[in-house]
Amino acid sequence: MIDIETLGTKPGSVILSIGAVTFDALTGEFGEEFYASINPASATKAGLTIDAATVQWWMEQSEEARRSAFAGDRQVGGVLAEFSTYVRRTCADRVWAKPPSFDLVLIESAFQACGMETPWHYRSPRDCRTLFDLTGTTQPSVGIAHNALDDAKAQAMGVIEAYGRFGPQA
Repeated sequence: MIDIETLGTKPGSVILSIGAVTFDALTGEFGEEFYASINPASATKAGLTIDAATVQWWMEQSEEARRSAFAGDRQVGGVLAEFSTYVRRTCADRVWAKPPSFDLVLIESAFQACGMETPWHYRSPRDCRTLFDLTGTTQPSVGIAHNALDDAKAQAMGVIEAYGRFGPQA
């Protein structure tokens, strides 16, 4: 499961943080976690952009969310390289997001801006929202809202719950 926090809503936007966790939707087991915060200035140097409306939205979020989102001191290229290694090492054959058309598209755009390959196959993305709609599952709350790792864990817990509704044949 992957979640990001950003300074925009379009491909090419600055990514503030990336959170990810491996999990088994059938057993409910969680595995290795990834979390990194990015220095926004390094992202703008790579050609990524900031949207004023998203900055305004951040000003309306909790102090805890802002503190974790804007704590980045790492270079975007280094974080993406480390994240790519994490994805490949964990052999992620399914890459979940809520929704992939946001999180994964913006990450893919950042990889492209940094001249790097996306570490998953184009057939790998899965959408939490669709699964939640089909099963009537509600995503639980975990930790701090808009902390990328906490949100990834919450989304993974929702997928596990949704899979449980399919019964043992899933």
